Amino acid sequence: MEENWEYADADTQNHVHGLHLYPARMIPQIADRLIRENSSPGQTVLDPFCGSGSVLAEALILGRNAVGMDINPLAIMISKAKTSPISPDSLDKVFNEVSENVRQNVSLNRENKYKPGVFYFKNIYHWFNKDVINDLSIIKESIDKTKTGDESIRNLLKVCFSATLLKTSNIAFADNPYFARAKTGKALEKHAPNVSEIFEANVRAYRNRMKLFYELYPKNVSCRVIEHDSRNMPLKNESIDLVVTSPPYGEESHTMSYSRFTKLSLLWLGFSPRDVNKNESRSLGGTLTVFRSMSPKLDRLYDEIAKKDTQRAKEVFSFFWDYKKCIDEMYRVLRPNCFMCIVIGDRSALGLKVSNGEITEELARLSGFAHKTAYHRKIPKKVLPRSDYKVDLINEESILLLEKK
Repeated sequence: MEENWEYADADTQNHVHGLHLYPARMIPQIADRLIRENSSPGQTVLDPFCGSGSVLAEALILGRNAVGMDINPLAIMISKAKTSPISPDSLDKVFNEVSENVRQNVSLNRENKYKPGVFYFKNIYHWFNKDVINDLSIIKESIDKTKTGDESIRNLLKVCFSATLLKTSNIAFADNPYFARAKTGKALEKHAPNVSEIFEANVRAYRNRMKLFYELYPKNVSCRVIEHDSRNMPLKNESIDLVVTSPPYGEESHTMSYSRFTKLSLLWLGFSPRDVNKNESRSLGGTLTVFRSMSPKLDRLYDEIAKKDTQRAKEVFSFFWDYKKCIDEMYRVLRPNCFMCIVIGDRSALGLKVSNGEITEELARLSGFAHKTAYHRKIPKKVLPRSDYKVDLINEESILLLEKK
């Protein structure tokens, strides 16, 4: 259907939506509209691929309860930060304390009167200058030593720290902020960020954004954010009134690698390299499976790709095999006559178009959903990295409304 879903001039970073960079984020205006038009206040909205929590925050503001799931620990932290309202007084007290500790310790460090603990992980000096590592370590210690008993405040500080470390890293953000590669040459030589100033600026911005969200947040709703695999949701049958989500476009190795994007933050936040690296194998299509006939479009796509590369065909099919399990779970947890809203764009594999929207419709019908309608939204630019660091541009995505009868 032709209807305006572009929101080209909309502010997509208002209040908590501007807390932390995250790839493939659903813009809040789309989430808001889908929630308003397909649910009622007091009902429960699920996003099984919640990412940075845009859908969850919009659901809460609209007076709905929310449930979010993701397998990525940083996504969970950001989503919790976005959906946990904190009173301005409580926030100011802790943020001021941490900011003051950072200022004092940085000053003492410059006078050789204070030295933070040594923080290290493999290749840390590839991604961070020595002075940056030193100042980030001071900030990390100040946050870790904070005496607040409010885990929501501590989590918000960690998200603020993550945003700071990404901004002060050697990542060449002008190239592609979601597919990290380091600055080189003169760009690296000129890179000398003031870490404490950037952290202070983030603290002020986070404080202001949370205050705005606190004012918008109805006090009679709640949100659960769960680190869990959406192929096997820990939710009761028919306990959800609406699903609004933007699933991955494909297997991580050939589309957007959320694991790669979040790796530096998670290492700084104390996750082991083993825990960080296993995220990719846990993603949809992370484990290869044998081809089985599922939907006409997917079957034809598999045959076309297999003519060029059998291994690549297995990778594409394995993604959809896992994706179908998620759709089955969404059907199970939805109440009858309720909707699953999917926002997804197409991609390519070996030069062949992968029609994610059309294949989603066919897989959803197999699960029991009935197609209600589909909208198509033009978007300015969306990037998916390839192995040569170039990108495929995806300038349109489908917004699918599917009903559980």
